Amino acid sequence: MLQSGLIQRFLAIATLRAGPEDLPYSPRLLGLAITLTAALNIPVIQQYSPEARPFLQIALMVGYNAAFLGAALALRGHGQRFMQTATALFGCDAIISLAALPVLLVIGAPGEANATAAFAFFALLIWNIAVVNHILRSALSLSGVLSFGITLLYVFGASLFVRAVTGA
Repeated sequence: MLQSGLIQRFLAIATLRAGPEDLPYSPRLLGLAITLTAALNIPVIQQYSPEARPFLQIALMVGYNAAFLGAALALRGHGQRFMQTATALFGCDAIISLAALPVLLVIGAPGEANATAAFAFFALLIWNIAVVNHILRSALSLSGVLSFGITLLYVFGASLFVRAVTGA
């Protein structure tokens, strides 16, 4: 599975103390990161969108995120950074999803009249945006407002894309 050193690197990225360049170039690790984030998100999708097809939603999300990242890196002339950057994004998504599971499964969904759940969900969303911005800023060699704008397109664009395609 994952060596403790790799777990520490992912945690360092998720806490903004390291960057995607600190991960090894490994297609196998990228596949594992995608698998972990998918496995952690399936129960949430099933609970809050019972009519949805979670495998389709996850496949669309992975496809969007990979295509977005590949295009952004290519436009900046950093295509060679794809493997490590994608691994960092999907691996950190798994960490944040793991932290979100108790919030979503025990406390409740943010749409329910539950202030604790809404606050916890908002805190997780802010953390996710901060981590994605940290990773993209490093990988794309950007700073400031442009980096933040690209981060918001990445984070919210994936959800909008999945909803547009699936209607869910």
